[in-house]
Amino acid sequence: MATERKREQVALLEERLGRASITIGLDYRGLSVKDMQQLRRGIRAEAPETELRVIKNTLWRRAAEGAGEAGAADLAQESTALLFGFGDLTEAPKALQKYTREQRLDLPIRGVYVEGELQDGSQVAALADVPSHPELMAKIAGGLNSPISGLAGVLSAVFRDVAAIVEARAEQLEAAQASDE
Repeated sequence: MATERKREQVALLEERLGRASITIGLDYRGLSVKDMQQLRRGIRAEAPETELRVIKNTLWRRAAEGAGEAGAADLAQESTALLFGFGDLTEAPKALQKYTREQRLDLPIRGVYVEGELQDGSQVAALADVPSHPELMAKIAGGLNSPISGLAGVLSAVFRDVAAIVEARAEQLEAAQASDE
């Protein structure tokens, strides 16, 4: 019979899974408690909208089924930690990849659950390489700015040339008028 504490944990995991844009399953074997704390802090510093939780496999499977996301249950195998990303889809993978590179840490990735599908762990690296939403917006704005700047330069040159022609004609008329007098 399930205790009240286990029911609360299952409910909490259901809520996290339902709210997360991405869930990454990690094998944390070989990490000490101190290493796990540093991992949590390092990821959280890079991606504030993330949460790393060590889970009990049975409770996770119940939570996944309870949330209607049975495919996510396969993330839990042996010693599993889950990294939930609640913001931008690429934020959690980028933070995980950056931290593990900086610390030279080898954390096997069991899989990633995103948009209702369980995917291979290699997808985390692919997602980490995708530019974030603000980066994409900046690139689009830069791409739009370049043709607009070019157009402004062309129009400025046209107006400058027209002004030069009008000025030259005015001088020509003044010279003609001065010679007639």
